[in-house]
Amino acid sequence: MSLLIERAAAFVGRHRPAVAVVGGVTGAAIGIYSDEARAVIAWSWSHVVAGGTLVILAVTAVFSLAWWARGLAEQRRELRREVVRNFFDIHADDFEEDLPSDNAVIGRQLWYLERATESPDLVVLLHGLGLDADDFRPFMNVARQHTAAITLFGHNAEEARDGRYRPIGMAVHADLISGAINNLQRQYPYKRLTLVGFSVGCDMLFRLAELWRDHPERQPKIRSVLLLDPNINHSTMVISGKVAHLDPERPLAELKRIAQVPEALVEFQNFCEYLHKISGKDLAQVQRYAADLWDYWQPDGQYELFFRRLERIRAISDRTRVFFSLHFEQRFNDVVARARQRGIRQVFDMRRVDHFEFCQDAFLKREIGTLLRGG
Repeated sequence: MSLLIERAAAFVGRHRPAVAVVGGVTGAAIGIYSDEARAVIAWSWSHVVAGGTLVILAVTAVFSLAWWARGLAEQRRELRREVVRNFFDIHADDFEEDLPSDNAVIGRQLWYLERATESPDLVVLLHGLGLDADDFRPFMNVARQHTAAITLFGHNAEEARDGRYRPIGMAVHADLISGAINNLQRQYPYKRLTLVGFSVGCDMLFRLAELWRDHPERQPKIRSVLLLDPNINHSTMVISGKVAHLDPERPLAELKRIAQVPEALVEFQNFCEYLHKISGKDLAQVQRYAADLWDYWQPDGQYELFFRRLERIRAISDRTRVFFSLHFEQRFNDVVARARQRGIRQVFDMRRVDHFEFCQDAFLKREIGTLLRGG
């Protein structure tokens, strides 16, 4: 109530001349038509009291005020829901098996972005090759769900020239991401967990499913999984295949060579956008990760590994959806046909967007919301 009084006083202060004019005109009108005004007031009062309308109006006013106050409070809470940058410390006990001697990660940090909300859903996002959690920041700023985006070890721009972050293999990355996801679930045990992978982030989800199969005690409880442009075989690894074979000691020459690969304008635009993103990263780390991914997949035309890995994802999730962009259009029908032969339906779909549009806030907000509603 005090806030309402303050707002009214402020309004009067800002519009004092106009209020004075209106008050003068109203006073003059009442003076001229005082008998008529008293008659109208008396009639209104008798009918309001007699019909109980006064009570209805009072209740309506109270509820309207409460609704307005609730909206104002929600708006203020929304402003406080900022995306914050944080990290998990990496400890020796985070790993079930011995680490290779060249994978120096103990005592380092794994960075992530988080935006906490009161939503019962926690959405964890995994980025593509050479990207980082900031690629999901626009979506996190508008998401209604509680969101967290994890950056792969050594993929922060700040770590690009930090000699302590030497390249590590895909298996160790999977251990670190598994630990981070479980850490988040321990912090929010009553929230429903959804995992979203973009591009190579899908490969990490495939690898995590294998890790959790071998170590079921480390598997978190997952409600749903969304895969955006996952690799199928070497045919979908045009960029990552080139990165896997680059020489990180000659970054400019190698990136120029990769930029000459596209044959269409839209492909050239995609390559340039991607190369711009990774040029500020540790190319030795990006190349090591890409090389492991290349070895992780079968040659062009072979699909067995893809479907085997997809089944592992479906086994750990209540709901799994796979979306392909126009970049995968030529292979989509083959994938769906092979999926139907295996009895897999209502999993795959095509979205008429470009590859990097999968990271845009409007797309993620719509598709993740639909997934969580059961669509």
